Amino acid sequence: MEKSISIVIPAYNEGLELEKTINDVGNIAKSVFSDYEILLFDDCSTDETGKIADKLALKNRKIRVFHNKRNMNMGYNFKMGIKNASKKYVMLLSGPDSVSLESIKGFLKEIKSSNDGASISSYIANQEIRPGYRQKISHLVAGTLNLMFGLNLKYYFGMQAYETERIKKIKVTTNSFGALAELLIRSIKAGIPHRHIPYYVRRTTGTSTTAFRFRNVAGIILMAIRVFFETNFAKQRMLK
Repeated sequence: MEKSISIVIPAYNEGLELEKTINDVGNIAKSVFSDYEILLFDDCSTDETGKIADKLALKNRKIRVFHNKRNMNMGYNFKMGIKNASKKYVMLLSGPDSVSLESIKGFLKEIKSSNDGASISSYIANQEIRPGYRQKISHLVAGTLNLMFGLNLKYYFGMQAYETERIKKIKVTTNSFGALAELLIRSIKAGIPHRHIPYYVRRTTGTSTTAFRFRNVAGIILMAIRVFFETNFAKQRMLK
């Protein structure tokens, strides 16, 4: 059966950069998969993001646009993307403008060559170009989650891909940025094979991230506690 891919991309106040970014992703997807779709979520942007997204969808029938009536955060967009994905594989792509185009293409090729039903996640290979404080926080978060869940991952928030029908069965409880980590942890604990591959980010200046907003930080902490309890103590109670 021909392999196909749904690419889920949340967008909030992306402005004029959105058109180039989505066109780049679409061209790369078309070069690897003959059957693909882009699920583009406008998370109640206050700029022209929504209008630009609609214009892109009119030009390219492979693009499906979803508009949130209020800002729901990245995790919600990924959950809805998985729910609405119609292809064999689903790829979760946050901040595509910060990822090298070669890395996006390489990741899609990795998905296409996969024959074992494995989930695929990614880690930043060129951490040295990121601000020092972001490197330290990334290492701290990864180390803490690895310790809590007995894993050995370098990064929990990069590009991810899953067999769509498999990942639709995995519960996600947070709407925060932590949804990426929750999907990864729960899918591995559910016994889904997994591969962790490198990717490269672009050098950017004058840009900020929403990952460190209070609701995202709180969401990651609460998610980790909840999943730790469910995968350890709740399971032990069921066995008694």
